[in-house]
Parts: sequence; structure tokens; C-alpha cells
Amino acid sequence: MAEAGKGQETNSDRLDEHKRSKLGVWIGLGLVLGVVCGLFFGDYCGNLKVLGQAYVGLLQMTVLPYLLLSLVSKMGRLDPAQAKKLGLVTASVLLAFWVLAILIIVIVSLALPQITGASFFSPEHDASLVQQQDFVTTFIPTNVFRALTNEYVPAVVVFCLFFGAALMLTPEKEPVLDFLDLCSSGISRVNLFLIRIAPLGLFALTAAAAGTMHFEELSRLQAYLLIFVVASAVATFGALPLLVTSLTHFRYRDLVSAAQEPMLTAIATGKLFVVLPQISERTEQLLHLDGQPKNGIEDSTARILVPLAYPFPHIGKILAFLFISFAAWYVGDDLGSVATAEMAAAGVISSFASPLVSIPYMLDKYQLPQDLMALFILPGFITTRVADVVGVMHLMALTVIVNEILQGRLRLRLARLSGSMLVMGVCLLVVCSAGRWYLTSTKLDYTLDDQFLALGISQPHDDVVVYESRDEVPPRRFSGGSMLEQLVQEKVLRVGYRTRHLPYSYVNRRNELVGFDVELMHRLGARLGVRLEFVPYTYDSVIEQLDSGEIDVAMSGLVIKPERLLAVGFSRPYQRATVAVVVRDHRRDEFDAHALDGIPDSVRKLGTDELDAAKQARLRHPNVEFEVVDSIESFFEGERQDLDGLILPAEEGAAWNVLYPEHSVVIPTPPIHRPVGLAVRKNDGEWVRLLDRFLDFEEMDGALRQLRKYWVEGGGTEDQQPRWCVLRDVLHWIP
Repeated sequence: MAEAGKGQETNSDRLDEHKRSKLGVWIGLGLVLGVVCGLFFGDYCGNLKVLGQAYVGLLQMTVLPYLLLSLVSKMGRLDPAQAKKLGLVTASVLLAFWVLAILIIVIVSLALPQITGASFFSPEHDASLVQQQDFVTTFIPTNVFRALTNEYVPAVVVFCLFFGAALMLTPEKEPVLDFLDLCSSGISRVNLFLIRIAPLGLFALTAAAAGTMHFEELSRLQAYLLIFVVASAVATFGALPLLVTSLTHFRYRDLVSAAQEPMLTAIATGKLFVVLPQISERTEQLLHLDGQPKNGIEDSTARILVPLAYPFPHIGKILAFLFISFAAWYVGDDLGSVATAEMAAAGVISSFASPLVSIPYMLDKYQLPQDLMALFILPGFITTRVADVVGVMHLMALTVIVNEILQGRLRLRLARLSGSMLVMGVCLLVVCSAGRWYLTSTKLDYTLDDQFLALGISQPHDDVVVYESRDEVPPRRFSGGSMLEQLVQEKVLRVGYRTRHLPYSYVNRRNELVGFDVELMHRLGARLGVRLEFVPYTYDSVIEQLDSGEIDVAMSGLVIKPERLLAVGFSRPYQRATVAVVVRDHRRDEFDAHALDGIPDSVRKLGTDELDAAKQARLRHPNVEFEVVDSIESFFEGERQDLDGLILPAEEGAAWNVLYPEHSVVIPTPPIHRPVGLAVRKNDGEWVRLLDRFLDFEEMDGALRQLRKYWVEGGGTEDQQPRWCVLRDVLHWIP
């Protein structure tokens, strides 16, 4: 009867494995159909994103409860000696995996040839705005319920370790552990049901992504994507599986087959976290394929080790530091093999933090432009999914090897390992050589500056005159009376502007006066039905020009300061300026977190374009020399090497940085903001009230927000055309 029961169990296992295999096929089919649907329907698939996000939410709801219950229950059944052995073995294997990741980064980086490159900047992704997550909150469960709510996985794991260790020494613990096992089993059933509907959820996610991502976004990132995908493929389907098959009795095919389902789910969801239950279950099934009896810690290695190893950096996360090699190549630099190895080793340690913190740190360390951070964020949809695939194989390979060590069955098959590594080395050499040749023939152009200088007024007023100098301005009779009366009589509004005051007022490639404030005045002229005349001014002459009636209002990002209110009137604030220091990229680390409140000793001289700002700065920092520069552009052109930095509003500095991307905008923490308004003659209350009501209308209509996004945040440089799709561009069924 025992033999028959064993045979029935084997048949049942085979049937379950067959169902899972079919499910993997359906998941793969859902992904393929999602891509096809996105290419066919394009932007129309964007609405499917809601369904995809809903499915990810359903998957995510089981993960933390599963991690908590499974880890505590399995650890609680161990004795301290077993737990110590597990920790030592896991740490050793994890260290070996990290060394493997460093080696892969060094080898794959050789595919990057030397070129003369450029970098670009996007103010939206300014790395100085990235805030480090609080260490205590992330890793210490000061409030375990808050850690569960906010998904602080490291803190949850720390709590589980303490609770599980306490249960090891607790007598009569079996009822509690049995209850935890029962709850864990129930959650596993919920997760199994969610996996069965995975093809539908993953189809929605993939279709939405494939339908909305622009191909142009990927073309300029092909070098980074190429080396990252190659390195990930080597780790996932080469190094890690071959390491497992060379050290254990498991076959390559069995390991890859077991990883298929969680890999596909990770690709679509972009969250390694949500597939932890799948990884545990599939690894546990793989470990039981040999049919040998297991007991003690070996019986639950997967359910303990997978959630325990998750908070530590996996190989996919470490491979993200290939971006530093790419960044050096992009700007025409070469780290070299030794520096690359050092960078990768530092990256292993930095990987404990978020990439949004560790990547800017590494860029600074190797004096690479912080502007390149945008290139790291832009392809995140692809790179995070590829990294999660590596993470799946990392966790499964780690668990299998640790399990075999604990069972005393680790055997080094040197011949198999040598042959496998030789084949993989040859393949890697061929791929890297082909990639190097392709990238050598590929020209990468920096185009953001051209895009910025090509921007124009979206809705221009039809009656506009721009004077390039004050000498061109015709004389005007000014009675000194009410500005509104004169405006009604003349139907002319003279607006003072500053030249080269990006992004508020500047001249584009078509020799047109454009910018945030310029377009705002176009809207005012159209609303009032008057002729616009733009007249240049300087800080030294603006008060005289307002008092004489040469100009009726002054714009170009004027900061409302108490000392200025003594001489002129101001409208209500319609924008804010963020105080910052613009520095050359390699000096950014000297100013970071200091900015204006704690200028470092290495800084001797700073420039500014305002006398008032220089006076205030001298009072706060008497040991630093502050100079009013005649031309901001001279600093960016490199003509003012005597200046350590330039005090500018961050919005203005970011715009200049688009044209000169070898600089960084450092913003103090917490940020210091100043109000920006329109200047008018003093004591002209009626004119100020009209401007205030105009600004109220523009704010309520959302125009001010749109203008900020377009001019200040770089939204105007983004491609506004619908994404290419078969339905529109091939079949021409839709406009």
C-alpha cells in the first residue's frame, strides 16, 4: 500500500508540474500578446495601466503577511546551532555571489569603446533633490505596524529575526508555530489563485507599457541597455545556473524551468518583492525533486532563506552600477579595469541604499556629470525588470547552494565547471566584441540644448514688437498719472525684460523672444487687447525706466525683496525661486548639503548677478568674497575660473545647465524659496490690482502650472506626438 501511495503521489506531483508548465506558457503568451497589442493600438492601451496596477496590488497584498508568517514559523522550529550554521553558510555564499557580480561588471564594461561624448540635464531629475531614506526607519522596526504599512522590508525582516530567535528558546511553542504554518498555507493558496490569473494581469501591464513608451527614449540609451542586458543574461542564464550545476546534482534545465514562472511575473510587474512567495514555492519544489528525505533546517531552507536574503543586494541590483561605466563612456572618459573593479566593489556596499542615492554618490566619486542621472531614470521601466529577473535566479541559486552545503552534498565538478566557464567566456567575448564594434559605429548626440532653444510661444499674441536695445524705443509722453488710464488711451503695454535670463526671457534659435514670463505677457496682452512692446532693462536702470514711463511692468523672474519694495511696487507672487549654487560637476560634493548655510573652507569666491544678493551673502559669510558678475554666460563658458560657484535661482541655473551640462545645481536642504512677481511703478495700486486679478485667473485656469512645466521643468522639450502604432501609422484607420 505504501508503494501504491508513493506512486499516486508521484503522479499527482507530475500532474501539478504539468499544470504549472502550462501556466508558464500562458504567462509568456500574455506578455507577447501585450507587446503586440501595445504596438498595434499605441497610446490607446494607456487605460489598461489601471487594470495592471490593480493586479500588482493584489499580488502585493499577500507578500508581507507571507514573509512575516513563513519566516517566523520556520525560524521558530530551529535550534540556535542550526540558525548559526545557516547564517554563516548564507553569508559565505552571498559574498561569493557579490564577487561574481564585480567580475561580470569589469568584463562587460570592456564592450564600451572610447568616444567623444556629451551629457544632458533634466531639472526634474536633479539628483540634489534626492533625499536619503532614514536608516533607523528603514532597518529598525521601531513600530512594526508602520513598517508593514510602509513596506519597510528590512525592518520587517529584522523583527522576524528577533521574534523567530525568541521562539527558538520558548517552551510549548508548537501550537503557535502550527497556527502560523496554517495561516501561511492559506496565504499561499491565495497567491496560487492570483498566479492563475496572471496572464490577464500581465497582459494589461505589458500592453500599457508597450503602447505608451516612445522608441526615441530608447535609441540614445542603447549602449547602457546593451551592456546591462548582456551582463544580466550572463548572470541569469550563464554564471549562476552553471555554478549550481557544477556544485550540486541539480540539472541546468530543472533550475531554469523552476525559475521560469517567477521570472515572467517579475518582468511584467517590475517588482521582485511581489514574487517572493513564488520563488519560495518553486525553489522548495526544486529541492524536493531528488526524492531524498529531508529534516530539520533542510526541510524549510527556501521559506527561511528567500525572505531572509531579499533585503541584501542581489546581483541584478549590483549590475546597475554598470551605469557608472556607461556614464564615463558617454562623456568620453575611461575608468579602466582597475577603477571599474573598485567602482563595482564600492557599488556592492552602496547597493544597500536606494539607487537614487547610491548612483549620484558614485557619479560624484568619479567626477561624472550629475546631469546623467536622468539617463539612469529614463530606462528604469526596462532595467528594473531585467534586474528583477537576475534577482529571481540569484535567490533561487543562493537557496539551492546553501541547502546542498547544509546537507553535506556539495561536490565540486571541476571538469564541468571549467568547460562551462570556457564556453561562457567565449560567448561573452564574442558578444562584447560585437557590442564594442556596434557602439564604435554609433554616434550619440546631445540634443537637449537644441530642443530647449527651439521652444516657442504656444499661443502668441498677434500684435507684438521686441526692441533689442533702449535706443530703438520711440519716445513716449508720460503724464505720471494712472497707468490704467494711459493703457486705455494708447492701447500699448510696454514690458521690461532682461536678455539671456533663462528660462524666463531669452532669444531662441529663430531669434524670437521667448520664455515663461514672455508667454505670460503674451497672454496678458491678448486678454487686454493691447499691443505689446518688449523693452530691455538692467537691474541698475529698471527703477528709472519704471518711474519715467519707459516701461509699464518689469518681468524676467524678479524676486520680491523688502529692499526692492522701497523703490517699486510688486504684483502678488506668481512663481517662486529656489536659492541654489551652480558649480562645476567635479566640485559638487564640496557644496552638497552645505549650499549657503555652511559654505566649505575650500570656497574662496562666489559670483552672483544681483548686488542685493551679494550684500546679504557678505553679511552671512564675511570670509568669502562675493562678486557681481556682468555676464552669467562667462562663468558657464569657463572664462571665470576664479569663481568657485555662482549663486542663482535653481530654476535659472537648471536652464543654463541645459546649455552647459558640465555643471551641477546644488540646492540646500531644506530648500530656501523666494517669491517672484511683476514690478511696477510705486504707489500704482490700481495697476497692481489688475495684475493680481490676471494672475488669479491664470492660476485658476491652470495656465501658470502649464507654463512652469513647459519652460522651467523642460516639458516643452518632450515629444508631444502620439506614439507610433500600427493602427495609425500603417493601416491609417485613425488620425
